Amino acid sequence: MKKIILLFVAIVLLASCQEKVKEPEAPMPDPNMEKFHKNVETTKAFLEAFSNNDSLNFGQYVTDDFIWSPPSVGSDSLPRATWEEAMKGFMKGYNNKKLSDAQYFAGLGEDQKPNGDVRVYGLWKSINAETGKDSRLKYYAVYFFNEAGKITHQAEWYDTADLTKEF
Repeated sequence: MKKIILLFVAIVLLASCQEKVKEPEAPMPDPNMEKFHKNVETTKAFLEAFSNNDSLNFGQYVTDDFIWSPPSVGSDSLPRATWEEAMKGFMKGYNNKKLSDAQYFAGLGEDQKPNGDVRVYGLWKSINAETGKDSRLKYYAVYFFNEAGKITHQAEWYDTADLTKEF
């Protein structure tokens, strides 16, 4: 009986000496990543309005002092009115526009941490309204947002020569 009691006491002592494993604390949500996810939804709605030629609602996602930086050399920081005219031209010139293989990544601030802005990569597929031919455009853009969740600046990179290639 003494052996059983001693064995029991030894087990209890060993069990009480073991370190208790502390549950990891849940990480604090990053407010900039929360902004990023919200701004991705705005970016998707913005691009969807463009795809649908919805020029009436297309502009609701941008600020009045919106700046457009198109890919063309020598054209930078263009005003909203210039952007609207260019987008209407794209809407007229291309049918069945769809951004395929879209990937959305967080924009980064000077500290290389997410800041709520949105980077988009994808392939625009459309049909040239005049020729009826398929067109493809490799696309990259950065959308910069204000605190109200509206787009303040759109910087785009693509090769317009892609629009004339035959597929």
